[in-house]
Amino acid sequence: MYKNILITLIFPLALSATTVNITMPKVPEVPKVEAVAPQIKVHTDKNYKTNEQIMKEATQEKVVHFSNHVAPNIKEKKDTSDKVYLVGDVKDSKVTAYLHAPLLPVSDVKQILEEAGFEVLKTYKVDKKGSIYSIIFTNPSLTKLASKDTRGFAGSLRVTVDKNNELISITNPIYIMAAFMQNEYDEAVAKKTLTELRDAFKNLENSDETLKFRLLPRYQFMKGMPKYQDMKVIKKLSSQKLLENARKSKKIVYEQKLLNGATIIGVKLSKRTSKFIKKVGYQNAGLLPYPVLIEKGEAKILDPKYYIAIMYPMLKMSQFMKISTVPGAIHKDIDKIFR
Repeated sequence: MYKNILITLIFPLALSATTVNITMPKVPEVPKVEAVAPQIKVHTDKNYKTNEQIMKEATQEKVVHFSNHVAPNIKEKKDTSDKVYLVGDVKDSKVTAYLHAPLLPVSDVKQILEEAGFEVLKTYKVDKKGSIYSIIFTNPSLTKLASKDTRGFAGSLRVTVDKNNELISITNPIYIMAAFMQNEYDEAVAKKTLTELRDAFKNLENSDETLKFRLLPRYQFMKGMPKYQDMKVIKKLSSQKLLENARKSKKIVYEQKLLNGATIIGVKLSKRTSKFIKKVGYQNAGLLPYPVLIEKGEAKILDPKYYIAIMYPMLKMSQFMKISTVPGAIHKDIDKIFR
């Protein structure tokens, strides 16, 4: 490991030559390491594309392949059975709001109703000229059914005698009762009443004004608009006092006593307010006089935005906008009679 190195030092002058031995360490040898380069195998992805391939394909015409799948056309199920449908029946999930017949004199309509077992509560001249009349009628079955909390509005039906359009228009009991009786709708009573009307009036036809039957209990003109249960409470007093105040106003057209102690009254609106029927159509003017339910110390009405819409099911938004001030005017007119 070590080697002797002879170094001779020569000192000047008197010093004689002297030899000094210095032992230097040997630089250790670095062990040899044999480097082995790893073998790298490259696996080419079959989907890999070079830049040249990408550019080439980009310049070629693309062929788009469309699926043969077609979205299903969702429609109300139509009845393909051999069942015979009569005027006013629910057909293909829809029901007409009105039963139309050729024009008859008011006196004839009243006589037909009474002979069929109905009670005529009032005949009301809607317009000044007497070209539009509203006949309000009921029977014991309707009165009994409507004698439940908040169901009094279903206690009567209306006939519009419309000389302008030369027809009479009767509210369909199935339509009205489904809307106003809500979850207490009685199909047997509704169908029986409809049969009695069909037997009494000849040449009846369905009106074009229809709605889906299943939507009637939760009907609203559009999202955000009131439903049946969103009634407006006009005044709170004892029911007797409310009725007395209303009678003093001389605006009551008819009164209908219900079996549960409630009373339905028809209120004559002001001439200015009543003119809205010119804009929405005379054929359904039988919605007047406006019904008010006096029940358990409250006088309440169906929200005008709901009542007008349900009685005019084909009403367009443009028409509704033309009478936008009417709901507020109806509320004010009815409020006055209880002061």
